Amino acid sequence: MRSSTIGMVLLIFSAQYSTAQSVNSPYSTYVIGDLEHRNYDKTSGMANSGTGMMSTPFHLLNKNPASMAGLERSFVLGNATFVARSITFAGEPINTDNSKGQDFFIKNFSVATKFNKVWSAGVSLMPFSYVNYAYRTKLTIEGSDKQYDALYEGDGGIFNVNINNAFNVGKHLALGLRTSIFSGSINQDEILHTPVGDDPIETKRKDYYSKIRFEYGAIVFGNLGKKWKYSLGGKFAAGTSLNRERSMMIQQGSSIIRKDEVYESDQIELPMSADIGFSLINKNQVTYSADYSFQGWGTDPMKGRNWSTINSHRFAAGIQFSNMVERWDMQWEKSYVQTGAFFNKSYLQVNNTPIDEFGVSIGYGSYLAGKMSYGLALEVGKRGTTVKNLVRENYVQLSFRFSFREFIYSKGRKYD
Repeated sequence: MRSSTIGMVLLIFSAQYSTAQSVNSPYSTYVIGDLEHRNYDKTSGMANSGTGMMSTPFHLLNKNPASMAGLERSFVLGNATFVARSITFAGEPINTDNSKGQDFFIKNFSVATKFNKVWSAGVSLMPFSYVNYAYRTKLTIEGSDKQYDALYEGDGGIFNVNINNAFNVGKHLALGLRTSIFSGSINQDEILHTPVGDDPIETKRKDYYSKIRFEYGAIVFGNLGKKWKYSLGGKFAAGTSLNRERSMMIQQGSSIIRKDEVYESDQIELPMSADIGFSLINKNQVTYSADYSFQGWGTDPMKGRNWSTINSHRFAAGIQFSNMVERWDMQWEKSYVQTGAFFNKSYLQVNNTPIDEFGVSIGYGSYLAGKMSYGLALEVGKRGTTVKNLVRENYVQLSFRFSFREFIYSKGRKYD
């Protein structure tokens, strides 16, 4: 137990350090960046179609806060997911210097346990959005008609710490409550080269975000005859206002022209979101799942010169084949293979063109020595388009999920 605890602490610090990092993403310049729609748990190979699926005694699922009710009492489960991503960019603004990007990061850390027959609880750390971009343009200075070279660089993102609680209500219903603590900063550097002085004028802007939001989930589950099991789930989060504090510093070389700790405070509206999904399991060997997700960014849209937010829709479906074996008069899953596909209509529209994404995935998982297991998922997809001077991202993503299961306590059993 001691080695697992030390490892868990190290993973928490690693996740805090590197979760919000990303390869260069041109569409992260808008609003609050690229929104994360993956959960990086066992359902990764099924296109993350896990809204209607329960956690199991050996696998912790994250998408629906109610799914944690499927855990086994007296054990703690944890996940950490490492992701490697490679992107090739296409479009008019792309040349040989900016056509590719690669990165490696931790995307998820989660841990949970079941305290009694009714209550399960846990915590997870995941990105909500991420920003990473760099581009060059020409700017004019007020009072002059000349154009000067400017470089814009952005990074950061909004981090999400989730406190999850799930409850078994009878034999066929699970309810969940997720308390999400949003925090993080989105940073932009503007470097402007002018004939005034030898050093460029550098403007650093930092937007810090914070808020608490509640998300509610439910899953109904049971048997359909002797060979089939079903589960139907959904989750909902009401719209909320994300607090934003803005600061700015302007300097040229070592001379600070302007420095404001906080020069503006306002809010950005996070819209209502809702998900629904189901799964069917045949003989504990084949699992079918499907999901639909909605975010109402178009209800009260944000707009810029050539962009606006729109309602977001995501469709996903997957299938899993489990290799079940008998041991100690019990059935357990020795390994599994998965495949899935998704279509994501994102919350962003640029030049009157939706920035859509679609992809396919495959996955495999098994057990390591002792109490450890792992899962691999490969995803291939495209995002964006090359029409209207836009950029298309062609990406390949490989995720490795490391999971542990540790016995923590038992009150023992009483015998007559």
